[in-house]
This record gives sequence, C-alpha cells and structure tokens, in this order.
Amino acid sequence: MVLIGPSLIGGRLNSPPSKSYSHRAIAIAHLSDKRSVLRGVSLARDVLATLRAAEMMGASLQVRDGEGRADIVVEPPDLPTNPEDVVYCGGSGTTLRFYTAISTLTEKGYTVLTGNEGLRKRPVGPLIEAINSLGGWAVSAGLNGLPPIIVRGGGLKGGEAVLPGNVSSQFFSALLIAGTMSEEGMRLRYEGELVSKPYLEMTAYVLGRACSRVRLGDVLEVEPIRPQGLDMSIPGDFGLAAPFMVMSSVTGGKLEVVGLDRKVPQADKLIVEILRSFGVSVEWRNELLVVEGRPTRPAILDLRDAPDLLPLAAVLAVFARGRSVIRGVAHARLKESDRVRNMRVELEKAGVDVKELEDGLIVDGTGGVRRCPTLESHRDHRIFMALTALAAASKEGCEVRGEEWVSDSYPNFLKDAQSLGLVIS
Repeated sequence: MVLIGPSLIGGRLNSPPSKSYSHRAIAIAHLSDKRSVLRGVSLARDVLATLRAAEMMGASLQVRDGEGRADIVVEPPDLPTNPEDVVYCGGSGTTLRFYTAISTLTEKGYTVLTGNEGLRKRPVGPLIEAINSLGGWAVSAGLNGLPPIIVRGGGLKGGEAVLPGNVSSQFFSALLIAGTMSEEGMRLRYEGELVSKPYLEMTAYVLGRACSRVRLGDVLEVEPIRPQGLDMSIPGDFGLAAPFMVMSSVTGGKLEVVGLDRKVPQADKLIVEILRSFGVSVEWRNELLVVEGRPTRPAILDLRDAPDLLPLAAVLAVFARGRSVIRGVAHARLKESDRVRNMRVELEKAGVDVKELEDGLIVDGTGGVRRCPTLESHRDHRIFMALTALAAASKEGCEVRGEEWVSDSYPNFLKDAQSLGLVIS
C-alpha cells in the first residue's frame, strides 16, 4: 500500500520500452534461424516470463542489463525444445498465448503452460480450438478453456482456421508467429468484430523485420517462411508513458516525453487523441511529445482497439466536467482483471457518479474528487497506475493498494513518478 499525497506532476520522462514489442521480438527471435540482437528490451515481469519461456524451450540468451531494460542476443535452437518443467507464465497472457502456439513446434513430447491465479482465469479456448483445427494438438487441463494448457509437439500443419474476433487479438498474433514454421502457412478468419487491430499490426511489423510474410485484411495470412533473425531496438511504450501524461494533466503540470516513435504501430498511441478529446494540449515538437493543460470538456470514446487505456480514460473523465462515455471495451473484462467493473467500483468509492455498461462506462465528471478513501488495484497494473493519477490529483491524497502488481509492466513506475513530482509518504 502507498499513501499518495496531492502532487504536481511535470518535467521530462524517458519513455519505458514497449512491453508488447518486447514480447513479440523475443518470441520471433526464438523461432528464427539466425542470431538476433534486441536492444532496449523491457525487463517488466511479464516480459521476463517470455524470456524464461524462450530459454526453457531452447533459446540461448546473452543479457546485458540496463535501467529497466536490457540488450539481449538470442541464439535460437533448430526447433523449439521440449521444456524440462512446466512453463510458468506468471500473470502474462501474452506469454501464455504465444507459447501455447509455439509449443506445437517442438519435435516431440508435451508442454504444460500455466500461470498465477489471475492468468488461470483468462480464456485460451479459441486458441486451443484453432490449434487443433490446424493440425496441432492442445487441451485445457480442466476441459474449460482455461490454463493449465497441455500442448503436444510434433509440428503444425497449418491451413485455415476461424476464431472469434472480439475476445483477444493475442490468439491471432500467436498463430501468425507460430505459422511461420507451419508446413502450409495459415489463413485466419474472424467471426464478428475484430478488436485490438493495432496489436496485429505490431506483430506483422516485427515479423516483417524478420523477413516473414504476413498479410492483414478480412483474412489474416502468414506464409511458411521462417523468420531470418532480428536486429531491432525496442521503441518506447505509449501505454506506459500514458499514466504520466494523464497524471500531469489532472494535476495541472506540463510533461515532456522522449523516446516515443509515432511511425511504428502501437495501439496506445490513441492516448494522444484521448487527451485531446478531453481538451488537453498535446503537441509533437520534433521527436518530443509535450502534454499540458487540464481536462476541460467531457468526451465520447471508442476504445475497442486500445482497451488498456480504459482505466486512464475513466480518470480523465472524472476531472472533465460533464458526462463522458467510454464504449467498445467489453474485452477489457478479460484482462488481468475485469477492468470495466473494477474501475466503476473504485471510482464510486471516490464519490464519482459512474454507470457500468456491458462494454464500457459512463462517467459524470465534476472537475475533481470529493473524497478519496483507500483504493484497490485488484491485482491489475493498469488500474494501479490509473488510481495513482486519481490520488495525485485529489485534494487530500489517498492510499492505493497493490503496488507490487505494477512490476508486471513497469517496475520503475513509482520511482519515475517520484522523480516527476509524485508525493509518496
């Protein structure tokens, strides 16, 4: 538990490395037929789970640690090897889903993947069904579509599969990555609406850097061309810089962010437009992103492609007078926690008038927080960071529980926040 006092957040932030790009680069380097050099890889707990999975399945890693990031040389095996123990993915849904698909590529044997209590509640059923229809073999140990997952090696034939589009884009990314080593390649179709499309663009971008061929459209296609290795610097993470942008805005500060690359795909680049929707000034000055000004008006937002930004958008709505509507995030209920429900619960504790929808929230902002009792992160790093921003802008400050979970994505979050003016006592 941390006690956060009223703060003024401002200054210059060196953006942390992208967690999403780090996961993808490691997994693709693991499947490559050449050495990869990855610079500035995130050392968040979730990414460490992916590094551990790659190493357990035959990758040789040379790691040079830095401050919250590392340069890593990956020597891949001829094929992913069968691990000697259960692959424990912690709370990382990306690790679990990527390596469920990758585990089909081992020469023989079975791989068991599981994680912490939260991860064991996250669905994998559609991915399992797709693997089985593509010539692989996987099963949920409980026959309920949830981890632990058991995967048989022996290769993946490929072909065509159909998956629901509205649960998780990670299913598609996992298959596109593993599909590079399938016999026939893959054609993936989706039923209903496809959410979180920018994450698929990120996957295609990194695969393209490794000379694999992916086409995105109404059908997602990957050719059976093994990745040729990566020489890549991990870009800064818009989604992890976003809490400081919001914190600065709601406390009345001015923030400069360096290290973000607006040219590469990232779902959470949407934070720029979200802030502007609330009347906050956001400007690019060459490669520097400058955020200044408080929220001045309510917003109507569709976050179907950036569900991780829901908690921060909800906090912005509290400080913008009027009714804000956030929609399109039913799939945010299937993240580390039910983010729709849990943000409603925590904002209500703080005296905010908020209504929970099936796919979002309606927030009646009053320009501030009337009261701020002890708030709970629900073991969710994104919620913890959002509630830290809420507490920093409250009149009397408040306690926020669950700071240990922020290491899933951003181990130095509180340290960096303090350097920008966050008061912690």
